[in-house]
Amino acid sequence: MKDLFPVLESAVVESLDNYTSNHGGSSLSDLYLLYDRDEEKLVFYDDMDNSLHEISLEKESFHPGALRSVFQKLAQTPLFEKEYISKPFTVSLVDENFAVTDELIFLDDNMMKLDDNLWENIDSELDEFLKQLLN
Repeated sequence: MKDLFPVLESAVVESLDNYTSNHGGSSLSDLYLLYDRDEEKLVFYDDMDNSLHEISLEKESFHPGALRSVFQKLAQTPLFEKEYISKPFTVSLVDENFAVTDELIFLDDNMMKLDDNLWENIDSELDEFLKQLLN
């Protein structure tokens, strides 16, 4: 995943730069990623299904969980804090028909979408909190 982070960060920057160059003045609310297994490339699309950028990505490197992890780290940077990015903003994996197969990140200033990882440990964390509270 360490090697994937700079590759995807660079690809997102390039995609956003291409978006602003070609769609100045309009807002962006979604970024779609389509992985072409035959050509081993990941293509970035805007919310109007316009191709923004593509990178080579070997089949072994393509794993939705790894992509989600990288995009969650990218979401903690100011990368998606551009004036033309409207919230809520999502980055999603799509299939050839542009149907969403996996949501990688969801950003909203007023709302936070909770993922399954949070719920996995909530019982033990609440138990620990109550134990400390009652002591």
